[in-house]
Amino acid sequence: MTKDAAGARVLLVEDDEQDAFLFSKMLREEAGAARIDRALEGAGALAQLKSGPAPDCIVLDLNLTREDGLWLLDRLLDDEALARIPVIVFSGDTTRLQRASSSFPNVVSSVRKPETLDQYRAALAIVAAILKAAVR
Repeated sequence: MTKDAAGARVLLVEDDEQDAFLFSKMLREEAGAARIDRALEGAGALAQLKSGPAPDCIVLDLNLTREDGLWLLDRLLDDEALARIPVIVFSGDTTRLQRASSSFPNVVSSVRKPETLDQYRAALAIVAAILKAAVR
């Protein structure tokens, strides 16, 4: 892991284009993430994680169209190196957020998925703070 969030590598797992754009833009602005890779679903994220350099943090939407976030969290725990990557989960479904936070030790935080631009800013400020702490 890098020592400082300004050089952080983040894997954003998000299937919604608008949400991915906003999250990427705000992660760069708020957290200073140097590189943000993206996957659209769990299987694609897992393939990226196994083939490339490990990110400092994964920002994971739990509600994906194919293999969802809970599926990916299960697979991460199957691999010792991947299980050490801190994961920030987000979802509009509080039940899924609770399940992810209580069942997976690699989940460092959960954030309710925002609906308005102001809520996005507030949520991303939380994600940015968590990212900075996770990469230290």
